[in-house]
Amino acid sequence: MSDNNIVDEIFNNILSGKSLIKNRRALTIDYVPDKLQFRDEETKTIAQTLSVALKGSRPSNLLLFGKPGTGKTAVVKYVIDNFIKKASKMKMNIHVPFINTKFANTAYKVLFEIAEDMQINKAGKEYQVYFTGLSLGEATDRILEYIKQQQLHVILVLDEIDSLVDKNGDDILYNFTRANERITEGGFISLIGISNSLTFKDKLDPRVRSSLSEEELIFNPYKINQLQKILSERIVIAFYENTVTDGAINLCAAMAGKENGDARKAIDLLRVAAEIAELNNKDQVTEDDIRSAQYKIEKDTNNEIIKNSTTHTKIIILAILKSKQGNTGDVYDIYSRFCLQTENEPLTQRRVTQIISELDQLGIITTNIINQGRYGRSQKIKLTISTATIKEALKDDVFISPLVNLIDQYNIENN
Repeated sequence: MSDNNIVDEIFNNILSGKSLIKNRRALTIDYVPDKLQFRDEETKTIAQTLSVALKGSRPSNLLLFGKPGTGKTAVVKYVIDNFIKKASKMKMNIHVPFINTKFANTAYKVLFEIAEDMQINKAGKEYQVYFTGLSLGEATDRILEYIKQQQLHVILVLDEIDSLVDKNGDDILYNFTRANERITEGGFISLIGISNSLTFKDKLDPRVRSSLSEEELIFNPYKINQLQKILSERIVIAFYENTVTDGAINLCAAMAGKENGDARKAIDLLRVAAEIAELNNKDQVTEDDIRSAQYKIEKDTNNEIIKNSTTHTKIIILAILKSKQGNTGDVYDIYSRFCLQTENEPLTQRRVTQIISELDQLGIITTNIINQGRYGRSQKIKLTISTATIKEALKDDVFISPLVNLIDQYNIENN
């Protein structure tokens, strides 16, 4: 069969088959439901923090922590949407730039997006923040001067703020947390930082840390029974009636809950399973479709992430796999030995810790802080992907091949 015929057959199958999904947007990352289950306390806390702005006072800076898929961004967007509606009815001069710093991946791009969101670039040449051409200091000065002159009340939301600091340092945060010393009459700027890393504050200058985290809120991972209810509610919105079996819901929740309590992953898993079921002209999404989706997602994403990682990241992954203690020190010792075996100069322990944090954000590993009583706290690092996936991703890397045979000697469950 020619390639064209294969493509036509795929298209014809999907067009002729039964559609199981009635609202695909409800299964995307950007969708925010009208009610956020199991996040009432977090919603209440954020709303209370922001509420003082409705009386003209500056809210405390707020720092939110939690692993990916724990509802941080969704809750903030939900509260912000309602906050803006209320402020608009009161005709208040409030602006809420919402910047994802992982996509605006330099400090200057963050400043440019803030200026664009607040329409500063239309306000006058003296305030304009060009796409390129200004220093960070000048761009920051122009934004703050505009806020001061217009007496604006600004709530700046920086999503994935840990990504910004990892790549660019915390200078921009220092400038904004100190901004109110310059905006002395009428206006103010408050920050809401959303971080996927529980150890994010450790990377900050002490002056930034004290100013940024005036209030803190931790989002804990969802439990399996909570994921079941979240999925059931989303299914009502996204799927036609009786097209997802109870067994599929339970298995989907169990898979996501067992790993890291990630609601986003559970919904992604359900979406891919539905697409597989539709391609096979099935009337329902079943447990088999969930398993197929899990395999497809893991194979497609984790394989590509590992395969395209730097040599040092690959060595760190193997070091985590081999480590029995699973703490940063042990992983670094093994990583250093592996570097010597492959004739690579080891990175500093600080940089290795940063890479471990990046792998945590990608979902390749999980990191949990364990309290050891009088011995302090220790970070427990564990891979979330199978040995087979790692081996498949690294098999063609000639620089890593001397270490790949070690994979068969150590089972990920022993970490």
